[in-house]
Amino acid sequence: MTFRARSFLALAAAASVAVLAAAGVLSWLVRRQTLDRIQQTLIAETRLAADLIGHHAAGVPIEPDNEAGALGRDIGARVTLIAPDGRVLGDSAEDGAALAAMDNHANRPEGVEARATGLGIARRYSTTLGVDMLYVAARTAHPSMAIVRLALPLTEIDQQLRTIRTMTAAALGAAFAG
Repeated sequence: MTFRARSFLALAAAASVAVLAAAGVLSWLVRRQTLDRIQQTLIAETRLAADLIGHHAAGVPIEPDNEAGALGRDIGARVTLIAPDGRVLGDSAEDGAALAAMDNHANRPEGVEARATGLGIARRYSTTLGVDMLYVAARTAHPSMAIVRLALPLTEIDQQLRTIRTMTAAALGAAFAG
């Protein structure tokens, strides 16, 4: 192999490593910034929903499952209304028998934190939905409901990262093809 060929391969390898490192850093930044943006938006929406539910305490009766469904449609997130004992009273994604069969939510980390501090946040895998989720829970002043919880799947972040990886692979492929 000639000196020129060895030099080209060494430079190509170094350039590839640099592009891959840059893609890794970009992926990390996009993931962090997107997650922060989604979390801040979900916190604001959860607080708003908790205040709205709390205002129903002034004598306007509500049906928790219908209210969860309406809030879920308006907000674009999964809404769960939880009683002080942890029973799920309403959920925008479940109703009827599925709602009655839901696990008690008293020990969910976001609910425990919300009862203690007013607001709870957790990122974890949902065995029900089979995806990573961001959960935000807030206390509410409603007499029969203790917690309003909103949840969003973190698939948006995964889609953005997949796009970055695809573009990086295409750029490397084009560089080596040319």
